[in-house]
Amino acid sequence: MNRRTYSALIALIALTITVLLAGCAATPRTSGAQTSPVQGGSTVVAGPTIKVLAPLDGAVVKAGEIVIKLETTGLKFAMPSTKLVPGEGHVHFTLDSQPIKMSATPDYALSGVTPGPHTLKAELVQNDTTPFDPPVLQTVAFTAK
Repeated sequence: MNRRTYSALIALIALTITVLLAGCAATPRTSGAQTSPVQGGSTVVAGPTIKVLAPLDGAVVKAGEIVIKLETTGLKFAMPSTKLVPGEGHVHFTLDSQPIKMSATPDYALSGVTPGPHTLKAELVQNDTTPFDPPVLQTVAFTAK
């Protein structure tokens, strides 16, 4: 093989690798999303979302009982089940890194909140209690007085 043919072959290999890598990078990630059939293929549907409306991040609330309010999209609240049903799930609440409650509603009254700083995590999970991928959660810090 002469030098010119060898150089052309190396250039062709480099171009092929570049095209293959570009194709991999352009592949859409559907992790945490669901697909729904449409004529001629499928489309990616956004996964659920969560927003803690109360207590707000940085809020000062009365110790004792606090009301947790959530706003969610893309999820039908349902009790836990052993059979996964896409689009159904519930929320897991954690206070100060300790699991406190599972709820099949977006609002929950939490009693026994002691005075001091606290961190609340609300995470949406699928109806079979497995987390979404990527996780769908929000963490807020508040102070009880």
